[in-house]
Parts: sequence; structure tokens; C-alpha cells
Amino acid sequence: MAKALFDCHEFQRCAAVFIPSTSSEHVFAMRTNSNSPAHGKVPPLTCKAMSQRALFLAGYALLIAGEKEKMEEVGQVLGPSDTGAIVNKQLAPIRKMLATWFNEAQQKSPKHGRSQGWLEYLYGLALAKDKNHDLAISWLLKSVSLYPWNWGAWQELTSLIRDGEHFKWVQSQLNPTIMAFIFSVHCRQELHLLSTSLVSEISQLQSIFPRSLFLDSQRALVFYRMKDLHEASSIFSKMLGYDPRHLDFIDHYSNILYKLGSRERLAFVAQLASTIDRYRPETCCVIGNYYSLSSRHEDAITHFRRALLLDRNFASAWTLLGHEYVKLENTHAAIDSYRHAVDINNKDYRAFVGLGQAYEVLEKPAFSLYYYRRAVALRPADMDLWQMMANCLQGMSRLPQAIDAVKKGIACARSHTENYSGGDLDTTCQRIELLFQLANLYEESQNRPHAIKCLEICLEESTAIEGSLDKTDETSKRIVTSILPSTRLLLEQWATANSE
Repeated sequence: MAKALFDCHEFQRCAAVFIPSTSSEHVFAMRTNSNSPAHGKVPPLTCKAMSQRALFLAGYALLIAGEKEKMEEVGQVLGPSDTGAIVNKQLAPIRKMLATWFNEAQQKSPKHGRSQGWLEYLYGLALAKDKNHDLAISWLLKSVSLYPWNWGAWQELTSLIRDGEHFKWVQSQLNPTIMAFIFSVHCRQELHLLSTSLVSEISQLQSIFPRSLFLDSQRALVFYRMKDLHEASSIFSKMLGYDPRHLDFIDHYSNILYKLGSRERLAFVAQLASTIDRYRPETCCVIGNYYSLSSRHEDAITHFRRALLLDRNFASAWTLLGHEYVKLENTHAAIDSYRHAVDINNKDYRAFVGLGQAYEVLEKPAFSLYYYRRAVALRPADMDLWQMMANCLQGMSRLPQAIDAVKKGIACARSHTENYSGGDLDTTCQRIELLFQLANLYEESQNRPHAIKCLEICLEESTAIEGSLDKTDETSKRIVTSILPSTRLLLEQWATANSE
């Protein structure tokens, strides 16, 4: 009965099958004014003797019911109540109920059998939503050690891991299982801990699960995060051929097609996703990307907001909404959108970059620098982020730090050329741009010998690839064709000034 009600999305009724206090009296108390002492008090959850499976189903149904009510109270996207102050009112009673159960289990109560891992997962989920992250991680680790096949627990664990060092500590607490291996691959991809060895490990898993679309998507996302957009696009395209109804990662595919400027392909994917399920958040994001690429930014905003109405915790939609508000020069709405994105997913470097750029528009360079540093901490091998940070530091007249940032960007470009075969020529063009910027920074800091050395390297590399510019994208071609004459002119002027 409870499972049937759960499947029908009757979450309050599902919980009430096992927990009497979720009756109409409890629902009425939830929905009355919390400031009223007579009616605002929610009665405690009291549960009769039941199995672990029943307790999990009831508690999980209450958690979802609380999230649903929270979204109803928040109201419209970026509305006056959308400030993060409204919380899930079911979290406290769920935590208290589970804490009581675990205390009784520790006392070896006869009604408690061996734990199956599901209640630990529910407890970790409730703690995570209550922002008690460290304690949530400990309970989720207990859950996956008892029952490693619950992928939801692994996903929640991934969302709580802060950085590479934290990931290593969590990994040291895990038993070596196939699920722990899959989690390791997924988590490193999410944390931008990218390398050729990660691609190799995904290949090992694909030899065991050759028809896994999830592993195909992880492989594509690794190439996407390494900025090998053509390879990532090819993998996603093959996935659509295998199963056109698989929409789980289609929003990432639309982001790739957007960056490649492939409007026709993006239109096809948007039409396909809309035909299969137009009320999926991923579908709304695909359509929003198509409208954005077509410069119909108001329509794009409508669809990104629609995605958020369907799933308020869809971080990617918040980020894309922020991008559209930037294009419409609504900077404050963009900042609000980006803040929601990083609150949900603090590993989304695009939202941090968006915040940095938005605060540059508002002429608040200190805030910009803070968010650029957050983005660089997530992707220390991204030359574009180092260049943005260098530009911000240069605007603040912090030339020594700007020089260091450009040097790190040049080192990233060199490392990328050595390690990855894709996009070498475009990377060389970016390195030329960084060398030219470094020369100007040295000149501005009155270090002309170093500036001349940088320009000579810049001229040498520009001349070497001048005949191959037809193989690069338009941006790279424009960079080199504009920098080359400027480099020659500056070298002539400085040589004349030195001779005088």
C-alpha cells in the first residue's frame, strides 16, 4: 500500500501508512503560520514497530513531501522568497526519528536486525540538506559499506566532497569494490581532476560494461572538461544513436554544441528531446541553449526558468540563466542566479567565472578576484581562468601577481600541448596571446629586457604557425593575425629606443 502511494506521488499518505503522526493533524500544523504558538508546533513523529524497509520508505516519502512544500513556499524563481531562508520542515523530525532508531539499535534491541544501509543513507541525506556536511559524509560512508549498490548514496557523497585532498581522504575510508571504482571515476570527473589515466580507467570499466551509457557519458564529460569538444560531441552523438530516448546527459551535449556553434545540430537535439519529454529539466535546458545561440535571449530565459520550476536544484540551469541575464545586461539578476548555482554545486567553475565577470561590470575588482580564485582552485590547469585572473590583477595595478598568473597560464598551455593531441594549434595561439600580454606587463613594470624576450618568443611562434591558421578556429586566427604586426612594431620601436 505504501509503495503504491509512493509511486503515485502521494508522499504524505505513503508516510501515514506507517507513521500515524503524518495524519491530517500533522499536515495542518505544517501549513499553518509558524509564528502562531497554538498551531505552529509540528507534532513529533512517532512510529510503531516496523521493518527497516518500511521506516526508510516512510522517512524518504516525508523528506520528498517536505522538499515539495518548501518549493511551494519559495514561489517563483528569483522571487522575493527565493533567498534560501525557507527550509524543509521535515528534516528535524526525520533526524530525531532516525537518531532514536539508531540509539535503540546500538543497545541491541530485539526488534532491530542487522542494518541494511538504507536508513544510514536517509540520515546522511537529511544531514546534508541541513548543511551538516561532515556528519552526513560519515553516515553515507556507513551506508555504502553496508550496501554498495545504492548509487544515490554515492552521488550524494560526490556532491559533498570539497576538493582533491578531501576526495583522497574519503577514498581511503572505502572498501575496494567495483562501485567504489566507479565512484572514483565519477567523482574525479566532477572535481575536474582530469588526466589521460582517468580516460584509461573508464576504458577498463567499459571492458566490463560495454553497453553502459553512463560510462559513455563520463568519458564524454572528461573530454568536455579537457576542452576537446569535438571528441566529446562525437561520443554524445553515438550515445543518441544507441538510445535516442536517453536524456540524462543531453543538457551537457547541448552545451558542447553551443560552444561549437552548431546551430543545426542543436536544433535537431532540441526537437528530439522535446518529442520524447518536453517536461524534463534537461529538455528545457537544451531548448534554452538553442534560443541563446539564436540570440533569442528572452525565450532562453523562459526555458531556463521552466527547467528550474521542474527542478529547483538543477545547478546547470541556474548557471545558464545567469549567462542569459549577463547578455541582457541584467547584472544583479545574473549574480543571484550564479549564487544559487554555487550554493547547489560548489564545483561549478562556470558560475564562479560568471560571478567574477559580473562584479567586473559593477567595477568591484576585489569581489571579481575572489571568485576568479575560486574558479582557478577548481581548475588549476585552465589557461583561460589564469588569463582572466591576470586581467583582473592588472586592472588593480597588482603587476607582480598579474605576471605570475600569466606565467601559470603559459605553463598550462605548454602542458596541454604536451599531454593532449586535440586542439594543439588553438592552444599555441592562446599561448601566443599570453606571451604578448606578459610582454606588456613586463613593459608596464619597467622591465624591458624581459618584455623584449617575450616578444621574440611570441614572434617566433607566430611566424611558425602563420601558414597553418586556416586549420584553427576564427578566434585563434584573429588573435594571431592581430598580435603578429603589433609584435613586430613594438620590437622595432624598442630596438630604436635602445639604440638611441
